[in-house]
Amino acid sequence: MLANKELLKSSFDKGLDYDRFVALGEPQGHRPPWDDRYSLLELTSEQDALVKSFTREMNVLCLTGTWCGDCALQGSAMVRIAQANPEKIHLRYVLRCDEFADLVVKAQINAGFRVPITWFMAEDFETVAVIGDRTLSRYRSIAASQLAPGGVLITAPKPENPVREVLAEVLDEFERCQLILRTSARLRQKHGD
Repeated sequence: MLANKELLKSSFDKGLDYDRFVALGEPQGHRPPWDDRYSLLELTSEQDALVKSFTREMNVLCLTGTWCGDCALQGSAMVRIAQANPEKIHLRYVLRCDEFADLVVKAQINAGFRVPITWFMAEDFETVAVIGDRTLSRYRSIAASQLAPGGVLITAPKPENPVREVLAEVLDEFERCQLILRTSARLRQKHGD
């Protein structure tokens, strides 16, 4: 999953903002899940304040698909987060397609080409973190429904609102990456703080 800085920057530069990316999907089939998730994922005042407190710029590149339900959920969560602090969070989406084959082959998980895959990068496109496929709460839910009793390692309580739980998980990753950037000796020296 390690892509070099030049490939990430080139892909980011070709990437689309949320509205242009979602417009790529079929209006009747692909678009409604994205619009629906987006409408459910407004940040709380506490979440909004957290994102507004971010001081380091970050570039976020999401390799995703308009057809994918988990992509719609995570992608909509990401744009809500980025919209809260557009001066510090620069978010782009690229479609998993032949145009981005060089990036796709770097994004395998468990020997498969899954979506979404998201790269969090510093202001200069150095990789900070990569996350991919479903979030923990989504996998817990899938495991609980697909595995025999006792097949799940830990039984976590079912989230009250699974959609908002994914937002919280995605926000945790944004915060984690922001703290990596904020405490980075390299960036602290560069910015004199």
